[in-house]
Amino acid sequence: MIYNIDFEISSLIFSIVFIVTMLSKRDYDEYVRHTFGAYITVGIADVILDIVTAYTISNPSLVPLWANYVLNIAFLCFQMIAPTLLVHYVYMKVRIAKGSNKKFLAIAYIPCVFGVLLTATTFFTKWIIYFDNGVYSHGILGNYVYFNSVLYAVIAIIYTYLERDILGRRQCLLIGLIIFIAYLPIIYQAVHPDVLATGVSVMLFVFLMYFTNENQIAYEDTVTSSLNRTAFMKHITDASKKEEGSPEQIFLISLDNFKLVNEVAGVDGGNEIMVMLVESFQEEYGVRNVFRWGGDVFIVTVQVYSESTQEIEIIRKIIQKPYFVKSHMIELSACVGVINADKIDVDKIGWTIEFAISKIKSGGKGSYAVIDETLEEDMNRSVAIEQALHNAIMNGSFEVHYQPIFDTKNKCFHSMEALARLDVPGYGYVSPEEFIRVAEKNGSILQIGMLVLEEVCKFISEHDLKKYGVEFVEVNLSVVQCMQDSICRDILEVLDKYKIPHEMINLEITESAAVDSEKKLIRSMAQLTLNDLTFSLDDYGSGYSNINYIVDLPFNIVKIDKYVVWAAMKNMSSRRILENVAKMFKDVHLNIVAEGIEDPDMARIITDMGVDYLQGYYFSKPIPKDKLLDFLKEGYREKN
Repeated sequence: MIYNIDFEISSLIFSIVFIVTMLSKRDYDEYVRHTFGAYITVGIADVILDIVTAYTISNPSLVPLWANYVLNIAFLCFQMIAPTLLVHYVYMKVRIAKGSNKKFLAIAYIPCVFGVLLTATTFFTKWIIYFDNGVYSHGILGNYVYFNSVLYAVIAIIYTYLERDILGRRQCLLIGLIIFIAYLPIIYQAVHPDVLATGVSVMLFVFLMYFTNENQIAYEDTVTSSLNRTAFMKHITDASKKEEGSPEQIFLISLDNFKLVNEVAGVDGGNEIMVMLVESFQEEYGVRNVFRWGGDVFIVTVQVYSESTQEIEIIRKIIQKPYFVKSHMIELSACVGVINADKIDVDKIGWTIEFAISKIKSGGKGSYAVIDETLEEDMNRSVAIEQALHNAIMNGSFEVHYQPIFDTKNKCFHSMEALARLDVPGYGYVSPEEFIRVAEKNGSILQIGMLVLEEVCKFISEHDLKKYGVEFVEVNLSVVQCMQDSICRDILEVLDKYKIPHEMINLEITESAAVDSEKKLIRSMAQLTLNDLTFSLDDYGSGYSNINYIVDLPFNIVKIDKYVVWAAMKNMSSRRILENVAKMFKDVHLNIVAEGIEDPDMARIITDMGVDYLQGYYFSKPIPKDKLLDFLKEGYREKN
């Protein structure tokens, strides 16, 4: 029998051109190129084997009988596999839209597996093909190849119909058109058996599938294989187009201190933990309802009629169950929040979710928050704060208030702390805790820190503060500033610019800054100390309270956090602890400032403990610079 292989040769040439085109397209992700690379490999193998077997069948004396068997069995196996790509294509479409059960694929592959087994054993059974005196012949099941191809077309059509509500009319019509076009060459070959065209069918299908498929990787997280941020944003956007809106609750899950997991189990181990966590969420809520937003943040969507407190408990149980990786048992915790989908503006999806996550995490480790109708108001406030920060930076100045610090021995004001203030149009003055968080998030905190220092130096240069009894001014250094290699140069340049005696500036560093940048701090503080600047450890007792910072770093003053002071006023145990802490610091010749002094009884009790300096509303709230000098002139003794 002589076969016409012109169509198959043309299909092979087309395939080569297609591969070059596919690999050169930068807009398709690497993963997508690899996926369709696998599809086109099946197609090319089918075409090449079709050409080779057609040639050897037409010229049986060219190869031994066993080689003819091997070539034809290989070709027919690819003929069995190729139609499964159509079902897999529809499966991908459904998975992108809502997630899909992998059991469907396992069942759908059964006819293909059966056909491959029939073909692989045809050398013995002669059910599919055989050679009679070197002549190629079909067995009693020789038409199973065509039956398999038609069967998969039917499966794909039925599956598309069943998922029509998910896929939508446009996708269903597109899939139907691809099936029709791809099967035209098969129909043609059935009418003209001497013309080979099945390779054309496969290549047409792969070509159409490639250029009509959505970029799957755009919707799939590469680490956990869950749906990702892009998929979530698409989900919310699509839901907003429905007339009834999106009746969903969105649970935001931010893992606590996940970097510690990476340190214990390694990055690969951390990735394994996230995979296990995602699979647990998917088992509970389904594939289509679990998203990885990014990093250690995940999203679970649940129908609005569910009880949020009940879902929180389910989510926490999933998070808190033990996870085992690399002989380590890992225990997780997370901040969890819930927001209704209808509270999300589709034009601000990303910003809204990031803001909500930030709000949830502000509650501390393991916290839970309901993001309610105040979300939009909070977001508007945050935007206003960010704009006010921008304006202050653009103007090159920052408003600074000063809170005097009282000397318990000399009964007068000894120093003062410079505190940044931000007047936000429409909201008035906002607390430093609030705008500092915004500044740290948008990266402006470094500029703000230097502007505050400059404002302080400018004020000192204009007034002789020593005649008012002020020995120095405390200026806060942020974590970001402490981590800058240029911090020493930057500070000294500002002081020298305004000709400020270096001993007039005391730099306050929080415990968190000491934790995050201790090595750099040791170098920077040593250099600044040589230039006559002094240092205070701020908010002692609010965080790690590690005595090593005081030993290793050249602090002159330790400031006891106000919450520690307030606790000492409520119970004797806390008071005894504070007394011993004060004694310990005095024994190593450190000065002590107690913050949060609010009444005369507190002032008396803390003074009796031997504390050197007091700071708080009892003496004075932070004062604008234009009123500060008048306040200092009056003096504490005259006032009382």
